[in-house]
Amino acid sequence: MKQQIFTKNLQWELQAHQIIPAGCSTLAKSSNRLFKNYNPFCAQSANGSRFTDIDGNEWIDCDMAMGTVVWGHNNPFVNSAIIEQLNLGIAFSVAGTNELQLAQKLLTRLTHFKALKFFKNGADAVYAAVRASRFFSKREKVLSCEYHGWLDWSCFHYYQLPPESCGIPKNITDTHVPCLVKSFEILEQVSKYKHELACIVLCPEHYTAEELLEIKTLCESNEIFVIFDEVTSGIRFGHNGVSGTYNVWPDFLCLSKGLTNGLPLAACLGSQDTILKMEQLKISNAHASENLSIAAAIACEESLENSITWPVWQDKGINMLSKIYSEINKNGLEKHLKLTGYPGNYHMHTQKDIYSDPFRKLFVKQLAKAGIFTKGFILLSAAHTDNEIEYITQIICDTVKHYANTI
Repeated sequence: MKQQIFTKNLQWELQAHQIIPAGCSTLAKSSNRLFKNYNPFCAQSANGSRFTDIDGNEWIDCDMAMGTVVWGHNNPFVNSAIIEQLNLGIAFSVAGTNELQLAQKLLTRLTHFKALKFFKNGADAVYAAVRASRFFSKREKVLSCEYHGWLDWSCFHYYQLPPESCGIPKNITDTHVPCLVKSFEILEQVSKYKHELACIVLCPEHYTAEELLEIKTLCESNEIFVIFDEVTSGIRFGHNGVSGTYNVWPDFLCLSKGLTNGLPLAACLGSQDTILKMEQLKISNAHASENLSIAAAIACEESLENSITWPVWQDKGINMLSKIYSEINKNGLEKHLKLTGYPGNYHMHTQKDIYSDPFRKLFVKQLAKAGIFTKGFILLSAAHTDNEIEYITQIICDTVKHYANTI
């Protein structure tokens, strides 16, 4: 591997931070989460499982644009669909034919649901479900445990900050029930606030099927809507997401990052009775029906239909995790270093807050030295080769051994 150079990256970062908050309008892509002279801050191009930064350094990508790029960068079948639609038109003054086509494809794949609405990002899709739940239940409180976007209703809790420190009215706490990502605590809070809760919002990949079923059953008995935020998991977890894999279906399912291979699109799925009422609730967005993203999503759905097994990296990912677990145990770190996630999206940590975790700093730097880009999470794609996955696995195992020698 040739010597990495970061001259242009550092110059770019200095300029970007002077006029863009955090140097990037997507905070998760900010250089603030990376390390100077180890990580790239700005990409020039990407192809397959790799990208090239503005200094010409090539990286094996284990972030895949925050998990949005499932089929690989610069994917030919996605590009073809975008170009074909580009020649027809980016946005019309009325709906395009492909919006209905995509809606039908998604409802055919996710047969539990009968209607859906498109959005431009996952946070909007989740909030639409929250708004609808409040309308139908005539209740105001919402229970959530994790990150569901930057909007008022939940972000202050996720960051454990007073609402006013985020520019959010103090009384927002009157409508939010905080909770840890523990099924027993969720059950306790649901029982406590059962007459006040409009809905609960969960990232289902963090629970077992049995836990989700128990939570859903309790909510159903108390007429509380259940919203699954599968913005990140979705097809990255399985063909029909966590919901389909576990056969536990929520009232509202919110999808985004795996839909288009990187373009902005999200969807909120539910029943006709709930979703179609969103017209009455004035939930709308000027760009929700933009054609390029929808065309890309149709191409991804068609590729998914033709995939014999999905995710294609599943077996390789399971083997990868098995080797890492083995290395953790071999070095006596099983009580100190935790591995959380699933084959398509996992991370190792020694504490809850990964971004202040000293292990993340070591992990990111050690992988960067080997030409692997990560912010702490490992997200695979259909474009990662067997050799790349073996190489990534070996570097991670070496990092575990290195960490064991530092503590």
